[in-house]
Amino acid sequence: SAFPKTDLSAKKEKYVSVIASLVTEFNQRFQDFSDIEKQIKLFSTPFLVDAEEVEESLQLELIEMQCDDSLKSQHQLLSLPEFYQSLDNAKFPLMRLHAKRMMSLFGSTYICEQTFSQLNQNKSRLRTRMTDSHLCEVLRVSTTKLSPNMSAILQSKGQHHCSH
Repeated sequence: SAFPKTDLSAKKEKYVSVIASLVTEFNQRFQDFSDIEKQIKLFSTPFLVDAEEVEESLQLELIEMQCDDSLKSQHQLLSLPEFYQSLDNAKFPLMRLHAKRMMSLFGSTYICEQTFSQLNQNKSRLRTRMTDSHLCEVLRVSTTKLSPNMSAILQSKGQHHCSH
């Protein structure tokens, strides 16, 4: 044979171990989703959810929504954020609030993890003397979406050192 013989069982064990580790990590990260599965289903497919299975405060609004054919067609045509934004706030305040909560879950989780990652990068063992207030300032700068207009900033400062 042109290929060297390798110990396939050792490689198999390595991959099995890595996959088992990934499954464990996945289950830990997404265990909270099983707790809110009904709320996610209500948000994503409100016309397929049994009204008796949702919390009482949302039942009347959900039933009214499910009986409205124009809302059913809007739900199919629009994205979820657009659909919930189009709902009449006077008729569906609780459904809109529920949708806002569901939409904010994913963005806030991402932002939290991104900020924590930045925190770990900035407060490493090489930067142990960084104060909390300085770290707060570094995090503010590193997580902002604003970008400075450097040329305008430099022009406003003028020349501080004279040339030799």
